[in-house]
Amino acid sequence: MSATLESVLASIPYGTCPAPGIGAAGQPGPAAWGELAKSGVRTVVDLRAPNEPRGYDEPAAARAAGLDYVALPVTQLTLTDAQFDTLREVLRDPARRPIVVHCASSNRVGALLLPYFALDEKQPLDQAIEIAIAAGLRSQDLAAMAVDYVRRHSASP
Repeated sequence: MSATLESVLASIPYGTCPAPGIGAAGQPGPAAWGELAKSGVRTVVDLRAPNEPRGYDEPAAARAAGLDYVALPVTQLTLTDAQFDTLREVLRDPARRPIVVHCASSNRVGALLLPYFALDEKQPLDQAIEIAIAAGLRSQDLAAMAVDYVRRHSASP
């Protein structure tokens, strides 16, 4: 029996499955990529900046496991609407699912997932915030940036 996405995420720091086909996690170790692929994951989105240490060549390891690797570097200082837009676009593509989005501790993951749940999945904002917190969001500053993005994009046609 092959492992489920939920069971593989349980072995990754801060790993959780906030919605069907969407995994959130901290930094996966080198052995996790093969297990993620076996569980059916197609795409991994890495929110870590290139200078953050991983201890191994993550893009090569993910690709060797057959995963589509998307680098979307995010830091609190560099987070703009463009990163929110890009992640929402990737998440809306059913061909990329199941998908795992990760950073170091899943804090940035929760922040970037919040607008997707509010705007694309049409969750009420308070519920989208709860899902984001369950996915790892802990930073009040990142939460405020995500909520601001949602409010500005909710008003647009």
